[in-house]
Amino acid sequence: MRFILAIFAFVVATALIGIGIAERTVLLPPSSLKVETSQSVSTPYVYIDSDVLKALGGDQTVTLSGSPKVFVAYGRTDDVKAWLNGSSFAQIDFQGGDKPSLTSTIVPADTTTAAAANVTSGSANPAGSDLWLEEYSADTSMSRTFNLPAGYSLIVADDGTAPAPTTVSISWPLDNSTPAAMPLILAGAVFLLAGLVLLLLGLNHMKKSRGPRRKPPALPRGTRFSPSRTNAIESGVRRGRRSITRFTGTVAPALVLCVVAAGGVSVPAQGALADTATPVPVSTDGTPAPSSTPSETTGTPTPVPTPESGPPPVVSETQLDAVLARVSATTTAADAASDATALAARVTGPALELRTATYKIRAADPSYPAPQVIPVGPASVVLPQATESWPRTVFAIAENTDATVAPLSLMMVQDTPRSAYKVYYAIPLEPDTTLPPVAPATVGTSRLADDSKLLSITPADAATGYADILAVGDQSPYFDKFDATGDTLRTSVGVDYKNAKKAALPNTASIEFAKVAGAGEIISLATNQSGAIVALNIRESETVKVVEAGATVSPEGGVKAASGVTSSTKGTEAIYDYQLLFYIPPSGDTSKVRLLGFAQGLLSAKELP
Repeated sequence: MRFILAIFAFVVATALIGIGIAERTVLLPPSSLKVETSQSVSTPYVYIDSDVLKALGGDQTVTLSGSPKVFVAYGRTDDVKAWLNGSSFAQIDFQGGDKPSLTSTIVPADTTTAAAANVTSGSANPAGSDLWLEEYSADTSMSRTFNLPAGYSLIVADDGTAPAPTTVSISWPLDNSTPAAMPLILAGAVFLLAGLVLLLLGLNHMKKSRGPRRKPPALPRGTRFSPSRTNAIESGVRRGRRSITRFTGTVAPALVLCVVAAGGVSVPAQGALADTATPVPVSTDGTPAPSSTPSETTGTPTPVPTPESGPPPVVSETQLDAVLARVSATTTAADAASDATALAARVTGPALELRTATYKIRAADPSYPAPQVIPVGPASVVLPQATESWPRTVFAIAENTDATVAPLSLMMVQDTPRSAYKVYYAIPLEPDTTLPPVAPATVGTSRLADDSKLLSITPADAATGYADILAVGDQSPYFDKFDATGDTLRTSVGVDYKNAKKAALPNTASIEFAKVAGAGEIISLATNQSGAIVALNIRESETVKVVEAGATVSPEGGVKAASGVTSSTKGTEAIYDYQLLFYIPPSGDTSKVRLLGFAQGLLSAKELP
């Protein structure tokens, strides 16, 4: 019975181990699903939507080929679509079912006014766009593994003019784990061990069942036979009991060994049956398993910001650092060459006007102060607008490596999806300035209207009121609404400065100061506790006239360099620009409006007609 059970155990062990190994070899399902498409009609761009990338779970490995250069970038789906608006592109779609596949559909160019304006507002090459969270490029072909969540899509191109890659394939990992394989192998090993134990017990029982050997009885005395006859009889007749015993003791173990061998299990020699064999661990491919298996990584998932509820912030901190590095590189090169054309690629509005005017003045008078360098970043404060439309605004503070130079606050705007973020205001902060609490960059903020009633004073009134304070000081009805503590601009160009300058003029000349409307937009971004950071610009004119016949005036410094006049019998007019950064408290708050920083400079000068 023990031999039958042993044989049964060996058969079960063989079956279990065989099935377990088969699950990890011949029956192992594929580890990934790969689909591919090729378009015959060339387009400058290929768009791979978030729904296609998320058609299956896990990382997305995208392989692109079919063009001399391959460029791919990812960003928010709405941003990618907005950038493509107006251009023809190939849209990749995923077809599910029993045989998943990719298809390519050509989307024709949109010729409406808004779409056409978007196309012409920036470069046709998507490389370097401020919308992308990350971008890659390669020659001929590219294969990248992404881990993009829902709401993020890919744009693929060559250079925006040449045809984009024509062959696109996407693969996703599949779950080909076989959790039952190892239990089956272990169960088979248990049955194998049980079979060996049963076999040893059976052989031991067989050995003991032979019993003690008896001495054969003596033969009766009788007729003596001759030796030759005895030999003949003995040679022809075997003693029955000893013959059966020897046959049984020799053949039975042999039969068991044959049956066991037929079951696929090897049994050690009879002399070694008492030794216990230790099973060798077997890997899923049938080879001896190592003590530990190194893990293999197929690709590093690409980190992306986690989408928040509500309108998304227009940039992430990583995006803004990249934008700031580009802005710094462009403005630094433009400052070194005094190249206003190059500067316009990354600066606009009042910041561009003032910096351009400074270039002209410094060309005639190198001693005139140079504009403050825009640091390369990273930004210490990032406050992006939360919106899905354009134009877009972001506020940032870039710290200087030189601690003696004030941090620079920047208001940057992006007019269209294809245009770059440009510095609209560049305002150094006042010493010991404390910014109000602002929302985190992952949440963003809203832009307020110029006449917003949510604040203690409207942004438009802040511009009018501060200009009035610079002109007439405490005679202004707005004087009590602004905090004078730490306001160094009021000290340097306020009413006391103006009165001192009037007194220093000779009787042959007069000087007048007048408010001039600022040309820049007022940009107001909400802070925590319903306040606002407000950037604006105001301007003043300074007119010096000759009031006595035959007298002359001699401009100095920047006015002389900007006007090109060394002496005039008529007089001169100079326009000064002030870029201001305020904190306006919320409506109902009794605290005053604070000046956080300012930038000032001569904008233009000319001789009076």
